[in-house]
Amino acid sequence: METLLESGKYSDFKILCGPREWKVHRAIICPQSDYFTMLCDSQFKEAKIAEIDLVDENPSDVQKMLSFLYSGSYTMDDSQPSVAEPEDTATTSQDETTNQELPRTGPQTPISPEILRQRHHIIMYSLGDKYFIEKLKLQAAKMFIDGLPPKWTTDQWRLMDDVDEKTAPSDQTLRKPIMDIWLKQSMELLRAKEFLDNIARFPTMELELLRKHARRMDQYQQALCIEVDTLQNKVVKQVEKIDSLSLKLGTLESKREDFKTSVRTLILSVNDWDECRHCDKSFNNTLEEIAANDRNRVSYILRCTGCQTKHGLTGFEI
Repeated sequence: METLLESGKYSDFKILCGPREWKVHRAIICPQSDYFTMLCDSQFKEAKIAEIDLVDENPSDVQKMLSFLYSGSYTMDDSQPSVAEPEDTATTSQDETTNQELPRTGPQTPISPEILRQRHHIIMYSLGDKYFIEKLKLQAAKMFIDGLPPKWTTDQWRLMDDVDEKTAPSDQTLRKPIMDIWLKQSMELLRAKEFLDNIARFPTMELELLRKHARRMDQYQQALCIEVDTLQNKVVKQVEKIDSLSLKLGTLESKREDFKTSVRTLILSVNDWDECRHCDKSFNNTLEEIAANDRNRVSYILRCTGCQTKHGLTGFEI
């Protein structure tokens, strides 16, 4: 259908902007734009003469808007966007460079192609909003958000200036993704004098950033407190476990000593044995402790001091 826009064939409405003129078709533009629908259905002069002059717009921007209505997309060019450059509020002296984390750049700095494309998307979004072209708003917003870099840089203040100039203060569609970038870098950005100087020009955004940053820090603090409490509880449980094991070990040691005492008592009675069963000599013995595979069990034997023969004590182990 874009060829119909180029040729103007079968046109029934005319749009003027500066030196440009477009012969358009109500059946194409009205279903997509509530603005043109209401205009063409009204009794205004524009409806009667089938012509409107968009005196407040830039011809190249109107061309993109009409291209979208006829093709479902718009293309970028290398022209400067129709927005005013902000005054340079980011100049600094050499003495102010301490603690400064972002470079400062005045409006005379050449605009990168990426920033230029983003500014055109902002204009397309604002035209979609002004002329009630919902699909244009959605596409322009998506392309703007997709084109945002992960980190905020000085030249992107041009985007914030354009958003502030071209959209209503209550419209958060383009502001929110910018705010999201700020929040991700808030610890860094809120220490940079250049950032603080620039964001002060947007008091509503500044206040919102400070509120969200404070809320985020509070959430971090709460999460940290929970983590510390969890670790403290784990430490307490481990200490309790160690104390319990120490108590059990002490009990076992006490039982072992008691048993050894009882064995020694038994040995005294065994001393009544007259002779060793091996050497048949007078039985003079010593008590020996034999560690078993199970570290919690110990066996005891008697050994003849003469021939070293072992004499077991059946049942005496712990």
